[in-house]
Formats: sequence, C-alpha cells, structure tokens
Amino acid sequence: MALNKRIIAIASGGIMAIACLFYIISNALPSWSIKEYNLADIALSNNGVESKLVESTIGLWRLCTTAFGPRKCEDQISSCSLFEGEVASACHKMLAARVFITLACIFSAISAICLVACAIEAINKNPMIVMVVKILPIICFVMGIIGLALGISYTTFTGSISMKVSLGAGAILVIIAVIINLIGAILALVIR
Repeated sequence: MALNKRIIAIASGGIMAIACLFYIISNALPSWSIKEYNLADIALSNNGVESKLVESTIGLWRLCTTAFGPRKCEDQISSCSLFEGEVASACHKMLAARVFITLACIFSAISAICLVACAIEAINKNPMIVMVVKILPIICFVMGIIGLALGISYTTFTGSISMKVSLGAGAILVIIAVIINLIGAILALVIR
C-alpha cells in the first residue's frame, strides 16, 4: 500500500512538473492569439492608404506585428491608467491574466516539489502535510483556469475593428497545461 502511495505521489509530481513547464512556456510566448486585418479597413479615410495585410501576434507580455517589412515586437504596457471603456477592461484582463498564469506557474512548481517530497515516508505521515499536498494542485488548477479564460478573452479582443482572430501557440499550450494540471490534481486527491 505504501508503495502505491509513493508511485501515485511521484506520478502526480511528475505530471505537475510537466504542467509547470507548459504554464511557463505559454506565459512567455508572444502568441496567445493571431490577428489578421487589412490596413485600409482600419484607416479613418482610405486616402492614400494602400490595402496591406497586417498580422499581429499577441501574448500576455509582448505584442508582435508584421506589416511593412520585418516583424517588430514590443513589450505590452504595465499600467491601464490611460485607458477608458472597453479598452480599459481588456487591459485589466491582461494584467489579471498575467497574475493568474504566473501564480499557476509558481503553484505548479511548488505542487510538484511537495508531491515528490510526499513520497518520502517520514513526511507523508503527517496528515496536515498530506492535506496541503492534495490542495496545492487544485489551487494551481483554479489559477490556471482563471488565467486561461482572462488571457484568451484579452488576446482575442478586437473592439470595433473587423479582423480574423485565431488562437496561437501560447493559448493552446495553456489549455494543455490546464488539462495536465487537472490530471495531476486528480492523482493527488487519490493519495491516502
């Protein structure tokens, strides 16, 4: 029985380590969504504006645009004080998504370490420690779900501009991370 407990704890810890890796990569990627639009469609007047297809990839921390020549990337803003209305709402979603995805990164790493440490016989005899080991992956899962929802909502926001929007690699990786995190949380709950 103790061997099964150790195997489950190590398996859950390994799964949470993989989830941590996916959370970290998705947090860093500047491609949660890909937006394509025609420059002439968003110009106030079409006088002298040529029809040029622009592609933007938007992440939680960086924005990259390809329009006239090479791809240019820049850091996203870190304050929403200058915005109003829908744009301010989208900006606040970005900041909240950053917080929740970063917390998911931290909690998944702590969960992985605690689950592997739980495989050590002397540690897992304390019921309080076993309870914490079971709760950490669930907290991480909740953080990941909230960050996922806010991040996708922010990065796919287009306002009144008509454009083609699709999910990028960062959003897909965080979806995978949340699914892996769910599996790790279920395994952690099975530990007795």
